[in-house]
Amino acid sequence: MSLSFFALQVLFSILAFAGTLHSAWDIKLEKGLKQFQGRLYFRHDWLGNANLSILSSIGFLWAANWLAMSETVPQHISTLIWLVAIGNLIRIALQTWEFQMNSHQEEPLEVQRRLLQLQHQLHKLHEKEALGTQLEKTNESQEMLDRYGAHFKRVLMTIENHLIYGEHEHAERVITLFSRHLRQLLHEGSTPFLPLENSIEHIKTHLEMMTVLTGRRFICEVDDDMLDETTLKRCTERFKLSPWVEESVWPFFSLAERSLQPLQPMILVIDIEDNSVVLTFSGDDLNQERAIPQAQFRLLGTPSAAKIEHHYSEPMLVT
Repeated sequence: MSLSFFALQVLFSILAFAGTLHSAWDIKLEKGLKQFQGRLYFRHDWLGNANLSILSSIGFLWAANWLAMSETVPQHISTLIWLVAIGNLIRIALQTWEFQMNSHQEEPLEVQRRLLQLQHQLHKLHEKEALGTQLEKTNESQEMLDRYGAHFKRVLMTIENHLIYGEHEHAERVITLFSRHLRQLLHEGSTPFLPLENSIEHIKTHLEMMTVLTGRRFICEVDDDMLDETTLKRCTERFKLSPWVEESVWPFFSLAERSLQPLQPMILVIDIEDNSVVLTFSGDDLNQERAIPQAQFRLLGTPSAAKIEHHYSEPMLVT
């Protein structure tokens, strides 16, 4: 037998015998081959239950080779036996290590499968973002409820005291302002943006309620004369202006509740600087210890858009 046939026989024997090896190296190789991407798909079949068949095929091949070399049987018979043995070994080797080429029909299916996976991942990402936004809104609403909860209790206690002492007209006035304040608060919470004129109206309602609750010992007027109609139509973010004003004047309101002497009147000046609403408190009681820093809030929209909105909101005159 020639050297080339002998080398071929050795090669197929090694290839078939490799299918019987189950070791850690094979497991790592399997994981690495799964990451291989290309037109050639490589798969190991792990013929663990066919080890005996593989070993017997290898033994049969080498026995046929020995018969051919020993010349104990005719050459044509030994050659036929050797061909059957090598054919059987090739069959076992192909079953052990299987090579498959991806067809052209499989490529679009693979692309479609990956697109579906990407769409699913994007859908999950959008759901996560929506849940995050909803959670943020819920936390914001909870913070607002916690902030107003203590203030509402004091207002309700004041109303109850007025009713106990028979000051029904005064209690009715407080209830009216408090109801208006609640309606404005609910309206502000139902929309992401609020016209500046609505925010200022809410601030005026709250300051007037504080004035009535303290028996005019606390007075804070609002100066918004420098704002034109176009500016008043522009929007602000919700829960920005009115909560800041309430938190800023609450210490003075608490002081007026405990004091028998009225505090010096305060003025809240509302002006526009660039694209921001500027809120500034002034008054004799605003000394260094009680100073309220100036605040700026972003003003949304453009003056031109506000003019168009104001133009279409005006009633049409029929001649």
